Amino acid sequence: MFDVLGQTHPCENGTVVPNHASNPEIVADCKVLWGLKDTLRGTTTLNWNATTALWNPSTSLYLSDWQGITVSNVTVEGTNPPVQRPRVTTVYFFGLNTGRGFIHNLSQPLNGRLPPELGNLANLTQLYIASQSLEGSIPPQLGNLANLTWLNISGNGLTGSIPPQLGNLANLTQLHLRANRLTGPIPPQLGNLANLTQLHLRNNRLSGEFPLWVENLVSLTQFSIHENLLTGHLPLEYPFSSSVTSAVIGGGGRWIGCVPGWATSTSAVQGEENLDLPDCGSPPGESVWELDTALAPPSPLDGAATTKLTLRATYTIPAAYVTSTTTMGKIQFRSMSATAATGGAMTVTIARPETSTLPRLVGFDTRMGGTG
Repeated sequence: MFDVLGQTHPCENGTVVPNHASNPEIVADCKVLWGLKDTLRGTTTLNWNATTALWNPSTSLYLSDWQGITVSNVTVEGTNPPVQRPRVTTVYFFGLNTGRGFIHNLSQPLNGRLPPELGNLANLTQLYIASQSLEGSIPPQLGNLANLTWLNISGNGLTGSIPPQLGNLANLTQLHLRANRLTGPIPPQLGNLANLTQLHLRNNRLSGEFPLWVENLVSLTQFSIHENLLTGHLPLEYPFSSSVTSAVIGGGGRWIGCVPGWATSTSAVQGEENLDLPDCGSPPGESVWELDTALAPPSPLDGAATTKLTLRATYTIPAAYVTSTTTMGKIQFRSMSATAATGGAMTVTIARPETSTLPRLVGFDTRMGGTG
């Protein structure tokens, strides 16, 4: 931080930003970086100083002499004809200068924290601070980076939860949060990232159930959630879009129930052998529960409601399923108190229904007596 009354800010000394008076946008970015550098670096040395040029206009690529920084020409919003100015577009730190083939630009890892002020770099397209030693939480202000396409902060010691504000990053194509110590559920707001092609959350301490909203990620090609503390049933139906080429789900979780057919028969899915669960068997032709409206209680269902559900599938659902949860409008029956009746119907007590729409069966436990 620079807060010396009456002294020129280093970003305005003519060296860090040449022609600074004509380039207020890059000066503003410079001041953001100057203010956050101590928080980010910790005890590591960065050459972000008053004698090193952040921006070098003599090169056509506007390469920065500051470690980890790229400056590019960006069109100033609202200008006609379009005017381009230099802006900070990339913050990139990966690995160390160890001679092991890493892309490197540091001799010691960054060991500070992710500064909230990073969210003020309005033209940032890539934030890549991986394989460092950062601690602390992920600042929700990163959700302000509307132009961000690539966020990789894997391989650090980050703690706390994943901020739901990351779901605001509409242009994001890659999100890498793996190999940290993140906790809590995976926020459903990540299901808003329609342009996401890679989502890697593995090797954390994330809890909660399988994120059924992953089916909304129509551009997704790579997905990994193994080595977490996830619980509950895997969805009975294939949860990914057809674009997925690699999905690693097994290992480290606390899954219950059975392994659905898609996990063992789809070449894109990996890690199912580490789930330590029995196979579910062949999936039903239509795994749907339909409310019998004649016997249904008032809508929405209340927590103690008892209603009649009619089975429209080939499975005999196991008795003794309790409690339901809703994700993206679907009720997943973990278990329920049920008594089989004739004609494929049974009386079911639903403990926590949160939707009045028709529930769709997405998981069950064959070890509780169900047959395919």
